[in-house]
Amino acid sequence: MKLARGMLAGILVTTLGAGLAACGPIGVPESRLVEPGGAYESGLDDMVRFNVPAGGGRGDIRVSFGVEPLPADRPAPPGIITVGDMVTVDLRGDVTRARIAIDYAELPAGVRPEMLNVFAWSADLGGWVPLTASVTDAVDRTVAGDTALFDSFVLGTWRLGTDAAGDSITTDNGVVLPVKAGTDRTFWAYARAAAAASLADAVEHLSGPPEELVCEPRAANTTVQVASTPAGRFDACVLAGTGSQQIRVRNRLPFPMLLQLPADGRVRPLIDTQTTADSPDALDGIRDTLLTYLTGAVAVGGGQTVTLELQPGAAGPVRLTGRLDWSVVALDTGLRQLDLLLPNSQALRPRTAEALLLAHAEHGAAARDALAAGDLGDPAVQNLLRATGVTGADRSIADVFQFSSCVLDRTATAAGASQDVLVALRNAGPTVISFTTDCLNTIYEKYLPESSRSAKAVSDTLKGATGAIRNAVPKADRKRGTGQVTVTLTPR
Repeated sequence: MKLARGMLAGILVTTLGAGLAACGPIGVPESRLVEPGGAYESGLDDMVRFNVPAGGGRGDIRVSFGVEPLPADRPAPPGIITVGDMVTVDLRGDVTRARIAIDYAELPAGVRPEMLNVFAWSADLGGWVPLTASVTDAVDRTVAGDTALFDSFVLGTWRLGTDAAGDSITTDNGVVLPVKAGTDRTFWAYARAAAAASLADAVEHLSGPPEELVCEPRAANTTVQVASTPAGRFDACVLAGTGSQQIRVRNRLPFPMLLQLPADGRVRPLIDTQTTADSPDALDGIRDTLLTYLTGAVAVGGGQTVTLELQPGAAGPVRLTGRLDWSVVALDTGLRQLDLLLPNSQALRPRTAEALLLAHAEHGAAARDALAAGDLGDPAVQNLLRATGVTGADRSIADVFQFSSCVLDRTATAAGASQDVLVALRNAGPTVISFTTDCLNTIYEKYLPESSRSAKAVSDTLKGATGAIRNAVPKADRKRGTGQVTVTLTPR
């Protein structure tokens, strides 16, 4: 098999390297000169081929290859099956983009060649990133893809679930997404179909019918007043308890709302750390944590009931103000796509959200601006991350903050995104979705080649959000001023 020959070749090259100084540096596998825009350079008995396209590099570029079993400290994502060994690359020179092709030998049962994709290791993310522009050559038994990462590579594909309804795939965070019947059997076609299913879940989650509101036992020592436009479309209550108390709010409108919290920190989100990946609100915790850091707000989806925490010892009334806002749609749908394509799972988990919230009072203000810029080197960000105790997720945490800040900043400039939202659904929606795609690209382009068609095909599914949400909002609600809310909590 080519893979076996490749391993043998790697051993022989390493063994003979000291006696073949003319072929490359002494004691390392043979390095080959790569001409940008030139032909593929091959190694490991033609098991791997490497090419730098015109404009993808400059100067003297040399490459050598190795092969080894997938290390224990570089495991495959839970939703991915790897095929064969890991190919390592030693690249010398100034390269921004390349294309790599790897041979596949025998495939595991149920794995089809056309479903294979090349994955590249990202040391920053601590995970495997799927390469774009993938092509499987069934004759040569190779899989090729474009890359902006140059450490190590492995072949893999979705770990499919199959039942009477059809195939499904699993994201890095463990979310199971169905794949529409009839979808082309390629890695990226399945990713696009899963993204469409994820979008449908997000829209249903954010624009559904009113959930049950349980307010027993009610706190006898707090008066709750709610004013909403129109009247009766928002509910709030305070539950009895010792120490901190719980505030429960319900948005009866079929569109998500931003609820502004008091600046003194007396009210904060309550993270449900028991939420499982298959729950529709699995990402609500990290979304509300991001909002708390960046805008001092939380989201209440259309029809949703949300629980907040009221800190003890508060003197005087507590006021919460709310408005309908497209940024919630942008955040929810965008975070789901990051979970689908990038190894961000630890950053998106409820326990990470809780750890960040616990550190917010002491470190949030100092770290906010650097987090919004994705600046991991800032001392305030480093202090914050150390305080959370979360390890191995620094880069992905910074990425979700940078994406979220981008979304919040951009949507704030879109007419009809946060004022008279329901009147301007048709016009504001496409603008917000365009901004969301731009913000996703700021993250993707750190790990994927710029202007990747594969990633664009996935992000293009977001365009379906506008029509789906518009269909969920009755015409009777499409009036100016709809969705303005004030909640006042007054201790007796």
